[in-house]
Amino acid sequence: MSQRRVAIAVDRQVSLEARLDLPAQAGGAALILHPHPLFGGSMDNNVVQALAGACAEAGWASLRINFRGVGRSTGHHDQGLGEQDDVLAAAAWLAGEVPGPLVLMGYSFGSLMGAKAAARVAGLAGGLWVSPPYTLGDLPPWPVNSGPLLVITGDNDEYGNLPRLQAYIQAMGALGTLNLHQGGDHFWWEGLSALKRQAVDFLAALNG
Repeated sequence: MSQRRVAIAVDRQVSLEARLDLPAQAGGAALILHPHPLFGGSMDNNVVQALAGACAEAGWASLRINFRGVGRSTGHHDQGLGEQDDVLAAAAWLAGEVPGPLVLMGYSFGSLMGAKAAARVAGLAGGLWVSPPYTLGDLPPWPVNSGPLLVITGDNDEYGNLPRLQAYIQAMGALGTLNLHQGGDHFWWEGLSALKRQAVDFLAALNG
């Protein structure tokens, strides 16, 4: 597994700090998106690291970015607007760097940004959202031509809305799956090993 820091240009003002973890033969690539920048979210978050570990275990490449204004990424927080451009730029960079299926993964704010950008990501093989924050807004419809969507959340998530999330997944039919972590809250102080295992299984299923 090779690991390297990279810089990804979004436009003339914004360049994203990112980390690429690349196995010798990648089964695919996942872009992993971190929680809210204004509340300490970064690519070093515990859930983001668990998802990156799942990618490594499954033999997938992973790219973790810092959204604009976080860490060494330039620019400023843009209330979820420019952050969607960050997703698109990083996804395009990753698709050009690693051949094979491309998946979006996001935790909290990152899941909402990924969901809002998903329809504009070409050739998307699937998505995995952890703890979507319904306090920030509903998830937009998942693109029907973008492979399966797995959502993992705690049933005591203080920033989620379980009835609305269940209705969202049910409306997707076979394309969507919801996995509940019993007793889990939004921050995943426990349960990361189970989360990681579910992510590994999801990626393995995509490779068939």
